[in-house]
Amino acid sequence: MIEIKMKVFFLKIFFFLFLTTAFVVVKGQGVRDIRINEILVKNDSNCIDQYGVHSGWFELFNTGYSTADVGGCYVTNDINNPTKYRIPKGDPRTQMSSRTYSLFYAYNNVDRGIFHVNFSLDEIGFLALFDGSGRVLIDSVSYDITSQRADVSLGKMENVPLEKATWEIMEEPTPNAINYTIVEKTRGEKYAETDKYGVIITITTMTIVFIVLFILAVIFYYTGKYFRKQTERHKQKKEIQLEAIPAVSNANELDLAAIAMALHLYFDDQHEIEQTGFWLNRSLNQHSQWSAKHILFKKSPKRK
Repeated sequence: MIEIKMKVFFLKIFFFLFLTTAFVVVKGQGVRDIRINEILVKNDSNCIDQYGVHSGWFELFNTGYSTADVGGCYVTNDINNPTKYRIPKGDPRTQMSSRTYSLFYAYNNVDRGIFHVNFSLDEIGFLALFDGSGRVLIDSVSYDITSQRADVSLGKMENVPLEKATWEIMEEPTPNAINYTIVEKTRGEKYAETDKYGVIITITTMTIVFIVLFILAVIFYYTGKYFRKQTERHKQKKEIQLEAIPAVSNANELDLAAIAMALHLYFDDQHEIEQTGFWLNRSLNQHSQWSAKHILFKKSPKRK
C-alpha cells in the first residue's frame, strides 16, 4: 500500500514538472520572437512621452504570430551587465500580440513608468535584450554614437526574412509602426510610366479579344461539323432500316386494288356481270350449314 502511494506521489511530481517545463519552453519560444526594431538616439522634435519630454527611445517588435510577454526580460546598454533594467511583470501592457510594437524611453528615469529605462542610448552605443534568466541573449545592436543625427533613427527593415534583415538609416522615424516606408507603385502606375498614351495596353487588349474570338469560332465550327455528321449518320441508319422492310410487289398492289373496287361496286349494286372472268354477285341463299337451325338443336335427353 505504501509503495502504491509513493508511486502516485512521484507520478504527480513528474507530471507537475513536465507541465512547468512545457510552460517555460513555450513562453521562452514566444519571448525569443521579440526583436529590437528601431532606435532613436537623439530626439529633438520627434515623439514625446506622456510627460512631454523629448528623449531617446527604442522599439521592440514581436516578429512571431502568437502573443509574447516581454515582462520579466532585461534590456541593457552594457554587455557586461545584462540585467541592468528588468521590465516589470504583471502589467498587461507588456503582453505583445502578434506583429505589434512596444516603445521604451531611454533617459535614465525609471520613476516615470515601466517603459522608462535606467540608462540612455547616447552613453555606450550598444543595446541588448535578454530573456528572464538574464543569461540568454535574444537580440542586440551596436551603433556609432558620434554619427547619430537628430531625429534620424536606425531601423531594421521588415520587408525581408528575419535572418536577412539589416539596419538602415531612417530619415523619418516610425515609432510604433512598420519601418518599411517605401511606397511601392501599383501595376497601373507602372504601366502609366512606360505607356503614357495607352498604345501598348490597347494593342494588348485587342490582341487578347481577337484571340478569344478566334478560339470561340474554331470551337463553334468543329462543334457544328460534329453535329452535322451525327445527323447524316442518323438519316443513313433510318434509310437502311426502311430498305430492310420488304416492299409489296406491283402485282399484289393491283390485285388488292381490283378486289377493293369489286367490293365497292358489289355493295353499291353497280357492278356488271361478266360472261367470262372474275366477278362478285350477291348470293340469294343466305343460309349455310353454319346457320342451319337443325344442327344447332340438341337431342332431348333420354328419360329413364
